[in-house]
Amino acid sequence: MDNYQDTDPWNASSNAWKKSDDPGVHTEDTEPSFSRVSSEFNTLNLSTPLDTNEEDTGFLPADDVLEESIWDDNRNTVNGDGINRASNLVTGETASGQNDPENSNTEETEADVSDWANKIRRTYRPLDANVIVIEEIPEREGLLFKHANYLVKHLIVLPSNSPSEERTVVRRYSDFLWLREVLLKRYPFRMIPELPPKRIGSQNADQIFLKKRRIGLSRFINLVMKHPKLSKDDLVLTFLTVRTDLTSWRKQATYDTSNEFADKKISSEFMKMWKKEFAEQWNQAASCIDTSLELWYRITLLLERHEKRIMQLVQERNFLETLVDNFGEVTPKLYPVQQNSTILDINNNFSIIKKHLETTSSICKQEMEETSGTLSPKFRIFTDILLSLRSLFERYKIMAANNVVQLQRHVELNKEKLESMKGKPDVSGAEYDRVRKIIQKDRRSIIEQSNRAWLIRQCILEEFTIFQETQFLITRAFQDWAKLNTNYTGLKLNEWEKLVTNIMDMPISRE
Repeated sequence: MDNYQDTDPWNASSNAWKKSDDPGVHTEDTEPSFSRVSSEFNTLNLSTPLDTNEEDTGFLPADDVLEESIWDDNRNTVNGDGINRASNLVTGETASGQNDPENSNTEETEADVSDWANKIRRTYRPLDANVIVIEEIPEREGLLFKHANYLVKHLIVLPSNSPSEERTVVRRYSDFLWLREVLLKRYPFRMIPELPPKRIGSQNADQIFLKKRRIGLSRFINLVMKHPKLSKDDLVLTFLTVRTDLTSWRKQATYDTSNEFADKKISSEFMKMWKKEFAEQWNQAASCIDTSLELWYRITLLLERHEKRIMQLVQERNFLETLVDNFGEVTPKLYPVQQNSTILDINNNFSIIKKHLETTSSICKQEMEETSGTLSPKFRIFTDILLSLRSLFERYKIMAANNVVQLQRHVELNKEKLESMKGKPDVSGAEYDRVRKIIQKDRRSIIEQSNRAWLIRQCILEEFTIFQETQFLITRAFQDWAKLNTNYTGLKLNEWEKLVTNIMDMPISRE
């Protein structure tokens, strides 16, 4: 049973990617810190075929057995003609005959992977415009703690929803919280967006906090609606269309929260398509997700600091405008007109400077509003996506566990026990049947858990494929950042050039 150790399917360096007769396989756990993760999506080395004959088990029809074991590279499968053939799911190679080129199946697998990935990518377009708008309703509700209500409006006709002029519903923060909890139950291995934090008491009256929370809720629901799977969920559509109070609806309605794998079987096509490098890419992403989040958070933070500096610049220019005006009132006392009237010409040009300060201040306000309302959310949305990916990594570690290894060992021990019972007259038939039923139960559990493990693997690969499309959000964010700065830098430069031209006539001598 040593070959069952250290076989986490997403750990590309584990024994799961080595053949059972490979002398390089090490049975000890070389990475203790990773042992918990490894146990959560555990070894599924089913190199020992599951017998389905009545004499041995008497319970497993052939259709209930997965066509191929999951991690073992040396395994036998039965094709449609009932002929055994060895296949390698990791590399995509199949020994189907001497006349076939050695790499023919590898090329076919590459094409299958490409077609599969392209099909998945086409379902997700993160650069599309938002389809949900959220506005805060000014009136508050609640006796002790006032809570905010939000007007949630969908701009498109939703799936399975008849066209209607009325496309708005009223929701509370707790309704968004319920929706996310439901999505986590149904789709634990999908990228579920995070929600903005919740506050109570006097903090709920903080307008800055409330504005940020509204924007965060908007990012959450629009990320959900752009996801190819989540956007079609019936409870998501209920959240967006049921016009009654959602809390009351939840108390009366009956809805299913079982996960998406219920009654679902993994396809043999996906099993044959699987490649070792998928796991390597996944592990590389997992290893750098925290660093990526920290770096992007700092990028976004600096952008927001720039926004604050613009606000400070607006305040300083308004103050400078006031100071220039006040200074113009005292200059005639410093430079009596009787001595020379040039001070009046200088004072007259102060109005030009004040106009310049007023105009550039207005430009800075526009820049700040566009940065806050349009540019900053483009950086923030990528933070939300990285957070959802990190949460997926964490849920995977916690929820993808199985005990297939222990069950396999249990089956082997009980099979040995059955063998020892044969030919012994003192062994009762009831005891023999009891052991066989235990084997039956364990084998069914192995099949169910191995199927679930494959479904998890497929689901995660789909999400990781979808995630690849979010790289273009980085492009869009920096493109818009460059355009915004170019635009407003040009406007400010134009105003400075006009000021230089206009004040060139200020007197610099008595002549």
